[in-house]
Amino acid sequence: MTDKKNKQPFYLIDTDADFYRPLGVRLAICISVACWAAIEIYNGDGFWGVLSGAAAAYCVYALFLSYNPPPKVEAPVRPADDDEEDAETEAEAPKDDEPPKT
Repeated sequence: MTDKKNKQPFYLIDTDADFYRPLGVRLAICISVACWAAIEIYNGDGFWGVLSGAAAAYCVYALFLSYNPPPKVEAPVRPADDDEEDAETEAEAPKDDEPPKT
């Protein structure tokens, strides 16, 4: 069994994902859910209007009020392969069957 102290809390929106870093993405999510709530209330569906309104409030809370962007992780630089360097030097070196250039 896993230790309850090390268990991460449950979140509906994983704000650690890089997807939520741009402001436009977070705005689009909040606005679309709020529009959904407005449409439900306009159509007279009170239950779905309250439910989607609560979802919109949670989106605003999670994506703006308590949002802490994850740190940017630089991609590791891959060292050059020795095979690639050998291929470049072989291409520059004269071949045995060719006469030397003067």
